Amino acid sequence: MPVDISVESDLKALRRGLSSLEKQAVPQATVRTLNRVAESTKSASARHIAPQIGGRQAAVKRRIETRKSTVRRLWAELAASERPLRLIEFVVGSKKPTQQPGGKRGLVKAKAWGKTKTYRSAFIAPRKKGSSETEVYMRKSGKRLPLKMLFGPGIMQLFKQKENVQVMERTVADRLPKEFMQNLAFYLSKIRG
Repeated sequence: MPVDISVESDLKALRRGLSSLEKQAVPQATVRTLNRVAESTKSASARHIAPQIGGRQAAVKRRIETRKSTVRRLWAELAASERPLRLIEFVVGSKKPTQQPGGKRGLVKAKAWGKTKTYRSAFIAPRKKGSSETEVYMRKSGKRLPLKMLFGPGIMQLFKQKENVQVMERTVADRLPKEFMQNLAFYLSKIRG
């Protein structure tokens, strides 16, 4: 669900009262403001969603895409990915490969959806041969291959929830005027200097 922030109508009224020097700074300040407010809103949303799924804010932020504003397109959008988070993000304890000396495997425990669960036939292995990034896998059959990567919860439903939308709207209402004034002052000093 994209969240649009538009100040185009306010911008026209503002331009009438500005000098030509200031008119150069307003679009640049608007673009920078919209992009910064979008990033602040993304962080606020991640702070709200992460505890509900038992994940980290960084993982949630990676699933929220920011479509940035430009001078020709005076709006920024936030869109949540429909893809679920990888289960490795929720693993309790070590995220190192579970193969131990002697061929024994440790049990994989993950705390997703607020509950800790033990995945008895799952194991942690490198994403690619020689990679330091690991994932949680399960065998699809009794044979060694093929493997199936395991996933945890997604954020789409929580992103669309009324509470999260209210958190994002409050962040926009709070940050937009402050950011705009700071960015306008920055660009005016840059043009004059």
